[in-house]
Amino acid sequence: MRAALPGETGDRAVPGDRGLDPLYREVRRIREIAESREDASGSRVAELTREVQELRATVARLRGSAAAAPSC
Repeated sequence: MRAALPGETGDRAVPGDRGLDPLYREVRRIREIAESREDASGSRVAELTREVQELRATVARLRGSAAAAPSC
């Protein structure tokens, strides 16, 4: 069982992060493809899992940059 990504449960951890919704949808789509092909290729699943982890790190970094940036 996997943890839900923000946007999958309908709640928003950070107000104003709507710009990330397309990214989360894409991650969800990648994960669904990976899970549907899991039997076909274990290495592809591992590759997609790494990509999802990289995307999560990018989102965390972007959120940190947005939180640190002064608002005008």
